[in-house]
Amino acid sequence: MTEIENIIEKLIGKPEWYTIQKDSLDEYIERHKMYVNPFSDKIIDEKMFVNKDELVCNRIMRAARHNQSSLMILTGPTGSGKSENADFIARNLPSDFIFWYNQVYGQSSSQLATSIISDLDPSFINKLTDADRDMILDIYGNVLKALVKNNKRLFCIFDQGEHFSEDAFELVINSTNPYFASNRAFTGLILAVPRFEKRLEKWIEEYDTTLKRALIREYTKPFTVQQRMEYIIRAVASSKKTSYMELLKKHEFDPFSLDAISYLIEKCDGHPSTLSGLCYISLELVSNISSDAIITESVVQEAWEKFPNKKIHQEAVKWYKEKGLYENQD
Repeated sequence: MTEIENIIEKLIGKPEWYTIQKDSLDEYIERHKMYVNPFSDKIIDEKMFVNKDELVCNRIMRAARHNQSSLMILTGPTGSGKSENADFIARNLPSDFIFWYNQVYGQSSSQLATSIISDLDPSFINKLTDADRDMILDIYGNVLKALVKNNKRLFCIFDQGEHFSEDAFELVINSTNPYFASNRAFTGLILAVPRFEKRLEKWIEEYDTTLKRALIREYTKPFTVQQRMEYIIRAVASSKKTSYMELLKKHEFDPFSLDAISYLIEKCDGHPSTLSGLCYISLELVSNISSDAIITESVVQEAWEKFPNKKIHQEAVKWYKEKGLYENQD
């Protein structure tokens, strides 16, 4: 009977109805004067992506701008910031570039050419007859020639490049050829996970040494210790619409305690998506304690226990170590 009375007391203490429109995390974010979830992405604000590799980005941009190379490959494990680096590059393209982005899913060369033309001019592709579509590769080549004549260049980002078919990759290679004198109409940036490297080595054996010299290959790097802290503070500052430098100078890192930040810096091993995920899970956990609670080391420890992507994290860290990307990182 006592047990029933206890159950009744608990039921009396519960609300009669529920809503999913506003939960404890929303209340927590409001209470700590944040306007949005600060860890929705690895891009912090319009001006700054913490883990962008300025040397890599500059090299890619320089190669495209000065016609040095029209094919670049950026390799890194899942969650290492490939797309964010590419986004940073795309947002800083010179005005003479026309930008195209898509994911690669094993298309043939004809399918890839159709996809590019369709995104550039949907009305044009809809007017093509079946006979025209059979000639889509010729039409694609004419599009590139037309771009050169109009002093424009096409900058294509191929995400998930590990899914390239050899046929489609050959189209990309052929697209890098100059159409008039030394002018190229095409620049391609392929984003791929490490397993793409073996296929790439096999494929480029079939192409000449000019391509091998012109092919720019870069790796995403892990966050340095400094970048790990910068990511957290910039994210908080951005969500509060306040000055990042002001928070640093005042040592005001609410809702994070310093011991929590130290543990996050250590536990993520420099992997960007791990740090982002741990920060978010920590927010979620602490919001269930109290809207006034602070994220402490113990909260982050619990977040790590619940972290769902440990295997991806371990694979990324292993790859960083194999490539020697932790050297001089701190």
